Amino acid sequence: MYFLTGFPRSGSTLLKCLLNQRPDTYASNTSNLSDMIEAFDHLWKTNSASPVGSTDGLSQEECIKLLQHQRYANIDKPIIFDKSRGWPNIIELMKKVQDTIKIVATVRPVNECIASAMKIFNPDTLQGSKVDTTLKIWLETILDTYTSIRISYEKYPDNFLLIEYSDLVSNTQDQMDRISDFIGVKKFDHDLNNVPPSNEEDRIWGIKDLHKVRSKVQAEKYNAQELIGDHLWKQYEGGEFWNDKPEPKRDNLLDLQLEAGLRGDFKKGWEIAQQLQKKQPDNHRANFNRGWYLLRQGKLFEGHNLLDYGRMNNVFGNRHIGSAKPIWNGEEGTVLLNLEGGLGDQINSYRWAFDLQDRGNRVVISCSSEIGSIFAKDFIVVESKAACSVYHDYWIPSMSATVPFKYEYKDLKGTPYIKRTADPIPGRIGVRWSGNPQFEHEQHRFFPPDLMFDAVKGHNCISLQRDKDADLRPTWMKQAPLQNWEMTRTAISECELVISSCTSIAHLSAAMGIETWIVVPVLSYYLWALPGNKSPYYDSVTLFRQKEYGSWEHPFSEIKEKLKCNTHMLKMAA
Repeated sequence: MYFLTGFPRSGSTLLKCLLNQRPDTYASNTSNLSDMIEAFDHLWKTNSASPVGSTDGLSQEECIKLLQHQRYANIDKPIIFDKSRGWPNIIELMKKVQDTIKIVATVRPVNECIASAMKIFNPDTLQGSKVDTTLKIWLETILDTYTSIRISYEKYPDNFLLIEYSDLVSNTQDQMDRISDFIGVKKFDHDLNNVPPSNEEDRIWGIKDLHKVRSKVQAEKYNAQELIGDHLWKQYEGGEFWNDKPEPKRDNLLDLQLEAGLRGDFKKGWEIAQQLQKKQPDNHRANFNRGWYLLRQGKLFEGHNLLDYGRMNNVFGNRHIGSAKPIWNGEEGTVLLNLEGGLGDQINSYRWAFDLQDRGNRVVISCSSEIGSIFAKDFIVVESKAACSVYHDYWIPSMSATVPFKYEYKDLKGTPYIKRTADPIPGRIGVRWSGNPQFEHEQHRFFPPDLMFDAVKGHNCISLQRDKDADLRPTWMKQAPLQNWEMTRTAISECELVISSCTSIAHLSAAMGIETWIVVPVLSYYLWALPGNKSPYYDSVTLFRQKEYGSWEHPFSEIKEKLKCNTHMLKMAA
């Protein structure tokens, strides 16, 4: 079996149709085989029975081979190409399954892919400053696919054959001969005037003519740069790794805006946001940043509309789940609430399930498997990777839920929405000093743990820290059992107070209505963008803000002083 992949709008459907002209070849429609194998691999790694099963049954590799064979058992052709964007993501796994991995990937400059997408997805709004939700999602898909193919190609260049779109439509036979040489088969003369149509069901994708292929091979004539506008064109120009073109450089104004935000000069940051709005209206990162500033000004709905642009740069939310169903916009039906982002984001966004239910909807939740048990007592829950397999009429990307709800800050409810599973132990303080290392550094919230230890010393503290940083726990602090999220939930429930940086522990504590103190950096996460030490998301939260970038003494001196003033906690510690 061989594999076919490519950037969206780069000619993979045309290539599939051309390959199917060969009497010895079957090239599939868009397939979910790679997703099935990836899901099976996850199950194999996480299911405790897997090692036992492999001792008296098939190995993981043998099971995957069987899955491949059964998928195309009815195809009586010696050459099979499975078409999916997922193959570059699991190339390491497939190298264990097959002796030879051959991936044919169609590529095209990203700005041309964007123009082609804009042309087909939204023909009524072709100006570059008008990008609808569907196009924004596909922009994210284009960039995600670009990244996955680039990373896999750089690591395993011998396993890839890259076919550039311009070559495919102008030197078609030469490219088909390259494929024949790549997989080691006899060349075939293709009829470029009678290309068979694609039989993809575009109604499944909800986009008319998404996979339409003309019978004669030729490039469609239109001015791609004019279609999307000069700024968007230049913004995504370059980065053609197959032509050794470097990645585009970051805009200097964005660097200046980041520096202003880190210093706490939000007036300057907002001035730059307004400049960028005029100069670069289609700059996704600039729009995302402007959304944060609008949140800070108390404009929740307007700000969240702009935060969605962060999906294009992988700084907000997750990729599109692949559902062909529309995003919920107030209708009644079965709504899939796709919890996204980190575990803390998912816990925070779980609140929207109750709002959807109050509006007469049947709610299904997709989330990370490790925290699913927390939500399963009230709603149907599926793992994120299986989201599209469960019935739903509509779906919501959870971190953008305030947009279809049309919420402003005054509409948010800060009351608890997750139940405690144990009674609090008088005086107990749960302490967490770091979360996901990637987020800690990217969001500038990492602080020296000794500052936390000094602030809480002398109190009845228990560590809620996991993983490598758990070893930093001082000897006088006990460790809570945190082997799974139900045990973690119980450990948090036993606390009267939880002190943490912006972590999943803090969100779960706050969602249960436990008094929670959260240490946040000068340039805070979007949930804490509104100034002040309280949050409309959680009534039980108090924010301790860093005053100066690079210095964390102030928030911890505040925590230490507030604990001293809490005579109840001091009494329990004694």
